[in-house]
Amino acid sequence: MFLRISSACVALLLLAGCGQQESPPPPGEMVECAIGAGASLSPVCTLERVGSDIILHHPDGGFRRLTRDPVSGTLSARDGADTLVTEPGGEGAETFAIGADRYLVPRALLDPPPA
Repeated sequence: MFLRISSACVALLLLAGCGQQESPPPPGEMVECAIGAGASLSPVCTLERVGSDIILHHPDGGFRRLTRDPVSGTLSARDGADTLVTEPGGEGAETFAIGADRYLVPRALLDPPPA
């Protein structure tokens, strides 16, 4: 009986130690976002470029993948069920929402990199 209890305790301790390491933040520029309904904009998301894609990393590990149409310049969500909805924004920045998440990103970061 003692062996079963001690084995169970050891297994629980091993499981408790898993996942405790924090991964480093993704490379990129910090941008303002409000994740979830009622959240306020704050500079806690990271914008990363991967080829022609734009990835907005959330502080909780979630992310949104975006693309800009090279002909029309329209920004759109690449995956997920929610569509990107543009909102009136500040000068030099684009404001948009995807689902309950909102973003305020400088246009210079969203423009395609020079060829």
